[in-house]
Amino acid sequence: MFNRTTLGEVSPVLPIDFLGPVGKSERSPVCKLVAPRTRILLRDFPRSTDFQLQDGCIALFQSLGDGRRQILDILGPGSLLGPSVGSIAECNAETLTFTQLRPVAPLTDPAIGAALKQMLRRSQALATLLGRKTAQEKVASALIDLAERFRRPSKAPEFQKTTFSLYLTRTDLADWLGLTLETVSRCLSRFKRNGLITFSHPEIITIADDKALRLLASGQPSLVPQKSAPDEFCLQSS
Repeated sequence: MFNRTTLGEVSPVLPIDFLGPVGKSERSPVCKLVAPRTRILLRDFPRSTDFQLQDGCIALFQSLGDGRRQILDILGPGSLLGPSVGSIAECNAETLTFTQLRPVAPLTDPAIGAALKQMLRRSQALATLLGRKTAQEKVASALIDLAERFRRPSKAPEFQKTTFSLYLTRTDLADWLGLTLETVSRCLSRFKRNGLITFSHPEIITIADDKALRLLASGQPSLVPQKSAPDEFCLQSS
Protein backbone atom coordinates (compact mmCIF):
# COMPACT_ATOMS: atom_id res chain seq x y z
CA MET A 1 0.00 0.00 0.00
CA PHE A 2 1.36 3.35 -1.05
CA ASN A 3 1.45 6.76 0.55
CA ARG A 4 -0.64 8.86 -1.82
CA THR A 5 -0.69 12.00 0.29
CA THR A 6 0.30 15.16 -1.56
CA LEU A 7 3.41 16.84 -0.17
CA GLY A 8 2.44 19.83 1.92
CA GLU A 9 -1.13 18.70 2.56
CA VAL A 10 -2.36 19.52 6.07
CA SER A 11 -2.29 16.39 8.24
CA PRO A 12 -5.48 15.45 10.07
CA VAL A 13 -5.13 15.10 13.83
CA LEU A 14 -6.15 11.76 15.27
CA PRO A 15 -9.00 12.03 17.81
CA ILE A 16 -7.62 10.89 21.13
CA ASP A 17 -10.73 8.91 22.00
CA PHE A 18 -10.03 6.79 18.93
CA LEU A 19 -7.01 5.47 20.80
CA GLY A 20 -8.77 5.19 24.13
CA PRO A 21 -8.11 2.26 26.47
CA VAL A 22 -9.73 -1.05 25.69
CA GLY A 23 -13.08 -1.46 27.45
CA LYS A 24 -13.44 -3.95 30.27
CA SER A 25 -16.01 -5.88 28.29
CA GLU A 26 -13.51 -6.62 25.54
CA ARG A 27 -11.62 -9.86 25.96
CA SER A 28 -8.59 -8.91 23.87
CA PRO A 29 -6.94 -5.71 22.62
CA VAL A 30 -8.33 -4.40 19.35
CA CYS A 31 -5.98 -3.15 16.65
CA LYS A 32 -6.68 0.40 15.51
CA LEU A 33 -6.22 1.24 11.83
CA VAL A 34 -4.91 4.79 11.24
CA ALA A 35 -4.86 6.46 7.81
CA PRO A 36 -1.65 7.83 6.20
CA ARG A 37 -0.40 11.29 7.17
CA THR A 38 -2.42 11.45 10.38
CA ARG A 39 -0.86 13.59 13.12
CA ILE A 40 -0.82 11.98 16.58
CA LEU A 41 -0.30 14.31 19.56
CA LEU A 42 1.58 12.25 22.13
CA ARG A 43 1.00 14.75 24.93
CA ASP A 44 -2.72 13.95 24.77
CA PHE A 45 -2.29 10.17 24.80
CA PRO A 46 -4.28 8.16 27.35
CA ARG A 47 -1.81 7.84 30.22
CA SER A 48 -2.82 4.27 30.98
CA THR A 49 -2.16 2.77 27.56
CA ASP A 50 0.81 2.24 25.26
CA PHE A 51 0.51 1.08 21.67
CA GLN A 52 2.66 -1.23 19.63
CA LEU A 53 2.84 -0.98 15.86
CA GLN A 54 1.57 -4.16 14.27
CA ASP A 55 2.02 -2.91 10.71
CA GLY A 56 2.86 0.36 9.00
CA CYS A 57 5.26 3.24 9.50
CA ILE A 58 5.29 6.27 11.82
CA ALA A 59 7.62 9.28 11.98
CA LEU A 60 8.44 10.53 15.50
CA PHE A 61 9.40 14.21 15.31
CA GLN A 62 9.92 17.55 17.02
CA SER A 63 8.89 20.92 15.54
CA LEU A 64 11.13 23.95 15.98
CA GLY A 65 9.84 27.46 16.59
CA ASP A 66 10.54 28.57 13.02
CA GLY A 67 8.58 25.72 11.50
CA ARG A 68 11.47 23.38 10.77
CA ARG A 69 10.94 19.72 11.61
CA GLN A 70 13.46 17.19 12.93
CA ILE A 71 12.41 13.56 12.59
CA LEU A 72 13.77 11.72 15.61
CA ASP A 73 13.05 8.19 14.45
CA ILE A 74 11.13 6.12 11.94
CA LEU A 75 9.02 3.53 13.75
CA GLY A 76 8.19 0.21 12.13
CA PRO A 77 6.42 -3.00 13.17
CA GLY A 78 7.19 -3.88 16.79
CA SER A 79 7.94 -0.29 17.85
CA LEU A 80 6.24 1.32 20.82
CA LEU A 81 4.17 4.50 20.87
CA GLY A 82 2.54 6.17 23.86
CA PRO A 83 3.37 7.64 27.28
CA SER A 84 6.59 5.64 27.51
CA VAL A 85 7.80 7.47 24.41
CA GLY A 86 6.09 10.82 24.97
CA SER A 87 7.68 11.24 28.38
CA ILE A 88 11.17 10.99 26.92
CA ALA A 89 10.93 14.15 24.81
CA GLU A 90 8.39 16.74 23.71
CA CYS A 91 7.56 15.12 20.42
CA ASN A 92 4.69 14.15 18.17
CA ALA A 93 4.11 11.47 15.58
CA GLU A 94 2.70 11.16 12.08
CA THR A 95 1.69 8.04 10.19
CA LEU A 96 3.40 7.68 6.81
CA THR A 97 1.17 4.87 5.55
CA PHE A 98 -1.82 2.88 6.77
CA THR A 99 -0.80 1.85 10.27
CA GLN A 100 -2.17 -0.70 12.75
CA LEU A 101 -1.75 0.02 16.47
CA ARG A 102 -2.39 -2.54 19.20
CA PRO A 103 -2.98 -1.47 22.82
CA VAL A 104 -0.52 -3.00 25.29
CA ALA A 105 -0.61 -2.79 29.07
CA PRO A 106 2.23 -0.58 30.45
CA LEU A 107 4.91 -2.34 32.52
CA THR A 108 3.23 -5.73 32.21
CA ASP A 109 3.71 -6.54 28.54
CA PRO A 110 7.22 -7.91 27.81
CA ALA A 111 7.09 -6.32 24.37
CA ILE A 112 7.40 -2.89 25.97
CA GLY A 113 10.85 -3.53 27.43
CA ALA A 114 12.16 -4.93 24.15
CA ALA A 115 10.69 -2.03 22.18
CA LEU A 116 12.20 0.59 24.50
CA LYS A 117 15.64 -1.02 24.28
CA GLN A 118 15.40 -1.03 20.50
CA MET A 119 14.37 2.63 20.42
CA LEU A 120 17.27 3.57 22.72
CA ARG A 121 19.75 1.83 20.41
CA ARG A 122 18.24 3.61 17.43
CA SER A 123 18.44 6.99 19.18
CA GLN A 124 22.13 6.44 19.91
CA ALA A 125 22.76 5.43 16.30
CA LEU A 126 20.89 8.53 15.07
CA ALA A 127 23.11 10.78 17.19
CA THR A 128 26.18 9.38 15.43
CA LEU A 129 24.51 9.59 12.04
CA LEU A 130 23.54 13.25 12.43
CA GLY A 131 26.77 14.35 14.06
CA ARG A 132 29.53 12.55 12.19
CA LYS A 133 28.36 11.03 8.90
CA THR A 134 28.49 12.69 5.50
CA ALA A 135 25.41 13.18 3.33
CA GLN A 136 26.02 10.05 1.27
CA GLU A 137 26.75 7.99 4.38
CA LYS A 138 23.52 9.25 5.98
CA VAL A 139 21.34 8.37 2.99
CA ALA A 140 23.02 4.97 2.58
CA SER A 141 22.52 4.21 6.29
CA ALA A 142 18.86 5.22 6.06
CA LEU A 143 18.23 2.97 3.06
CA ILE A 144 19.80 -0.02 4.83
CA ASP A 145 17.77 0.61 7.97
CA LEU A 146 14.49 0.98 6.08
CA ALA A 147 15.19 -2.07 3.89
CA GLU A 148 15.65 -4.24 6.97
CA ARG A 149 12.36 -3.15 8.56
CA PHE A 150 10.06 -2.65 5.57
CA ARG A 151 11.18 -5.48 3.28
CA ARG A 152 8.52 -6.55 0.80
CA PRO A 153 7.64 -10.28 0.74
CA SER A 154 9.29 -12.30 -2.00
CA LYS A 155 8.40 -15.74 -3.32
CA ALA A 156 12.07 -16.63 -3.73
CA PRO A 157 14.05 -14.29 -1.44
CA GLU A 158 17.27 -16.29 -1.80
CA PHE A 159 17.44 -15.43 -5.50
CA GLN A 160 16.30 -11.82 -5.37
CA LYS A 161 17.55 -8.47 -4.21
CA THR A 162 16.01 -6.79 -1.17
CA THR A 163 13.05 -4.64 -2.17
CA PHE A 164 11.26 -2.43 0.34
CA SER A 165 8.48 0.12 0.62
CA LEU A 166 9.80 3.65 1.06
CA TYR A 167 6.97 5.24 3.04
CA LEU A 168 9.00 8.43 3.53
CA THR A 169 8.90 11.22 0.99
CA ARG A 170 12.18 12.87 -0.01
CA THR A 171 11.26 15.70 2.38
CA ASP A 172 10.71 13.18 5.20
CA LEU A 173 14.16 11.74 4.53
CA ALA A 174 15.70 15.21 4.60
CA ASP A 175 14.01 16.04 7.93
CA TRP A 176 15.18 12.73 9.39
CA LEU A 177 18.79 12.98 8.22
CA GLY A 178 19.34 16.71 8.71
CA LEU A 179 19.85 17.32 4.99
CA THR A 180 18.22 19.43 2.30
CA LEU A 181 15.68 18.00 -0.13
CA GLU A 182 18.08 18.64 -3.00
CA THR A 183 20.91 16.74 -1.31
CA VAL A 184 18.71 13.70 -0.62
CA SER A 185 17.47 13.63 -4.23
CA ARG A 186 21.03 14.01 -5.53
CA CYS A 187 22.28 11.12 -3.38
CA LEU A 188 19.46 8.80 -4.44
CA SER A 189 20.07 9.62 -8.11
CA ARG A 190 23.80 9.02 -7.65
CA PHE A 191 23.21 5.66 -5.94
CA LYS A 192 20.90 4.62 -8.77
CA ARG A 193 23.34 5.77 -11.44
CA ASN A 194 26.12 3.74 -9.82
CA GLY A 195 24.09 0.57 -9.49
CA LEU A 196 23.67 0.54 -5.70
CA ILE A 197 19.87 0.83 -5.84
CA THR A 198 17.17 0.65 -8.48
CA PHE A 199 13.69 2.14 -8.59
CA SER A 200 11.11 2.91 -11.24
CA HIS A 201 8.61 4.14 -8.65
CA PRO A 202 9.70 6.55 -5.89
CA GLU A 203 8.02 4.42 -3.20
CA ILE A 204 9.53 1.04 -4.15
CA ILE A 205 13.32 0.73 -3.75
CA THR A 206 15.51 -2.30 -4.50
CA ILE A 207 18.98 -2.68 -3.00
CA ALA A 208 20.96 -3.80 -6.05
CA ASP A 209 24.40 -3.91 -4.39
CA ASP A 210 23.99 -4.49 -0.66
CA LYS A 211 27.73 -4.87 0.04
CA ALA A 212 28.67 -1.62 -1.68
CA LEU A 213 25.86 0.29 0.02
CA ARG A 214 26.94 -0.99 3.45
CA LEU A 215 30.56 -0.04 2.77
CA LEU A 216 29.45 3.47 1.89
CA ALA A 217 27.24 3.70 4.98
CA SER A 218 30.09 2.58 7.24
CA GLY A 219 32.44 5.30 6.00
CA GLN A 220 34.51 3.22 3.58
CA PRO A 221 33.75 4.80 0.19
CA SER A 222 37.24 3.98 -1.07
CA LEU A 223 36.26 0.29 -1.10
CA VAL A 224 33.12 0.85 -3.18
CA PRO A 225 33.57 -0.28 -6.80
CA GLN A 226 33.71 2.67 -9.17
CA LYS A 227 31.03 2.07 -11.79
CA SER A 228 30.87 5.58 -13.16
CA ALA A 229 33.00 8.70 -13.00
CA PRO A 230 35.98 8.45 -10.57
CA ASP A 231 34.57 11.10 -8.29
CA GLU A 232 31.07 9.65 -8.03
CA PHE A 233 31.64 8.59 -4.44
CA CYS A 234 33.60 11.58 -3.24
CA LEU A 235 32.19 12.60 0.14
CA GLN A 236 29.80 15.51 0.38
CA SER A 237 29.28 17.34 3.66
CA SER A 238 25.73 18.56 2.98
